[in-house]
Amino acid sequence: MNKSIFLALATTIMLLANAGNSPYIARVYDYLPAPGQFVNIFPAYKPGYTQDSIIAQLEANLCGRVNGSVSLGSYGGYIVFGFDHPVINRHDYDVKIYGNAIQSEAVPNVSGGSCEPGIIVVGVDIDGDGLPGEGDLWYEIRGDSHNRSQLNYEITYYKPDESKPRTPHEKWNFINDTSYVYWTSNDQVADSTSGHVWRNTFHSQPYWPLWIEDTVLTFKGTKLPNTAIDLSNGNGKNWFQPFLGEGYVDNLPNGQEPGFKIDWAIDEDGNPVELDHIDFIKVYTGQMYYCGWLGETSTEVCGAIDLHPDAVPLLAGDVDGDGHVNIADVTALIDYLLGGDIQGLDVIAADVDLDGHVNIADVTALIDKLLSNEN
Repeated sequence: MNKSIFLALATTIMLLANAGNSPYIARVYDYLPAPGQFVNIFPAYKPGYTQDSIIAQLEANLCGRVNGSVSLGSYGGYIVFGFDHPVINRHDYDVKIYGNAIQSEAVPNVSGGSCEPGIIVVGVDIDGDGLPGEGDLWYEIRGDSHNRSQLNYEITYYKPDESKPRTPHEKWNFINDTSYVYWTSNDQVADSTSGHVWRNTFHSQPYWPLWIEDTVLTFKGTKLPNTAIDLSNGNGKNWFQPFLGEGYVDNLPNGQEPGFKIDWAIDEDGNPVELDHIDFIKVYTGQMYYCGWLGETSTEVCGAIDLHPDAVPLLAGDVDGDGHVNIADVTALIDYLLGGDIQGLDVIAADVDLDGHVNIADVTALIDKLLSNEN
């Protein structure tokens, strides 16, 4: 078959396949909350429940809607989900994730209220098995407060003895156990590298995820700055949490939240990467902080939507954007890498090997692609 006809046919097939994609979450792949006051409540745990039981609850609660609710617990607790299609990079706001942040005017000239920011990580199904895993590529979404954040943070929680005597807070009301879930960290900013997840009088159920057999949980990632303000003169009764800008979850009220751009993805060294699409999304609680009787900062996810579910995938290797992949694209890519000003060059399509960077390896991949098509 003529290669141009084949490529045109392939594009038509992709168009038809994408038509009618659901904009909502279609599947929850993984969920592991850190200890917190809503763990074992949202979603609810019952004796005998397994990870599969919890995932089934989450899918019933989050899939096909944006008014569900799941708590991720203290720092590091996470959820991984996806849609019924890859999310195409349109170089615009691509996905909106819903939370329950609230606006307040309690502090003049400061945008904030009640928020519990979560960090976004996006994944590309590089091994093609349809499931998120270590064989895939993962990139953090760089939010507006990235430069103020602590990178390579690590925290470990230790399962508590539920029968031990409680240690109530001597100053703040409603905190009835300040020595509940012990944790240690490599924190280079806070006053202490260890502490406890506190328990309050409003939620007396175990804060450890009861369907998890592990007695130690370790989470790693970026830790956002703690910006909460105690408006009650140190009494821990009235808190104001400034918003951290764009690029997070449960940070801005849903009416103000525009979503995030795939173009904001960065690699582990903080360098921007070029992705034509993503297959998975991970959200984890980004702060380790307490707001008195309100409890630990814990990101809530209430749903998500692909803002352009029927977008058509780019044709990998179509560097010059003419709808075909041929030797002209090799020439354009080489010219680009040599510093040439190539009008209309599509950098996303130029990342032929899908590693998030455009370099000489993509020239090799593009040539291999052309040779494969010829055969």
